[in-house]
Amino acid sequence: MIRERPYDALKHINHPSVLKPMPRRRRRRGYPVAMLIGLEGDQAATWDIYSESVKSGVRIQGEDGYNFYESIVDALRPGIKEGVKSILIAASHEKGYSAFMDHIRKHQSWLLGGWSLNTATFTHIKEPAMSARQVRELVGNSGFREKLAEASQGDIQQVMGVLEKRLNDPEGIETVLFTLGEVEEVVYGSGESPEYILVTELHMSRNRGRTTRLLQVAANKGIKTRIIGPDTPTGARVEQFGGLACLL
Repeated sequence: MIRERPYDALKHINHPSVLKPMPRRRRRRGYPVAMLIGLEGDQAATWDIYSESVKSGVRIQGEDGYNFYESIVDALRPGIKEGVKSILIAASHEKGYSAFMDHIRKHQSWLLGGWSLNTATFTHIKEPAMSARQVRELVGNSGFREKLAEASQGDIQQVMGVLEKRLNDPEGIETVLFTLGEVEEVVYGSGESPEYILVTELHMSRNRGRTTRLLQVAANKGIKTRIIGPDTPTGARVEQFGGLACLL
């Protein structure tokens, strides 16, 4: 009589043809917070600052001052278009920062004094940010976090000023939406796109799937968006509306 060998489940599972390697866990990038520009002589390095990571951008080099600074502005445009308007300029010497800001005032003044929803906040950091090592050291510094919070607060206050003005105007309040369904309707629709969407982290945690998709579609359509962290006056104010505000 032929006896069947007992089925060794453990051996079967661990067989090379069955066992699959565990997928690598992807690092969370987080949401966009600011843009960092490293300036050193005739060279610049751009970095995208997220809530949980930093991503390198482009490197720019040029001998002609005007074209060099315009190339930096061009590198900033996509982020500004998406609503990231806190810009940190890392330059060890005051002269480099001053020269760049003089160019902005003369040739790109809309970034400083244009329509409130388009203007950006520039902050000087007296540390280098030309290499990944320098940026790692910089973002790990408590002083950098304070500068980042300061720049972000200045940026968001401009948007909140527009929001509060509309809320206090009988006609203006008609141009603000507060429910997820209403905002989805205008973002996914074919009509005119909204100007700005504010959403809190708490709102995202309550409606993560829908809100994540909404913000992605909004970004693809060029709608400015901003995610607001907890424990801030701005976050508390937007939470009074349910954690979401959309300016049409």
